[in-house]
Amino acid sequence: MERSDIERYVELRKQIAELEAQLEELKPQVVEHVHEYGDKVKFGDYVLRSQVTRSWTYTAAVDDLKKQLTEKRREEVAQGIAQLKKETRFVIMTSLKQPPEQPHDSQADEDYPF
Repeated sequence: MERSDIERYVELRKQIAELEAQLEELKPQVVEHVHEYGDKVKFGDYVLRSQVTRSWTYTAAVDDLKKQLTEKRREEVAQGIAQLKKETRFVIMTSLKQPPEQPHDSQADEDYPF
């Protein structure tokens, strides 16, 4: 890979981050407008729909079961019982000027090997 490829990659990632920040700023207003118009708005060749996601707080019993499941997954990986479903190679780009961003809780358990 040439240096110009890396430079282009970094520049594009910075542009994406800037655009995502702008989108995040606009989201609340757009969600409100779409909701006001009956949760569905046609705009050119696009349809914007308002949707709702919910998150839940579970009892200690569910948290205990989740821990048991995590432990069991680790055991199966360590013992060679679990079969590799998929392996993905990727690049993580972090800024030397800012602390790294922590993973979001919404990431699915299936994405992790244990």
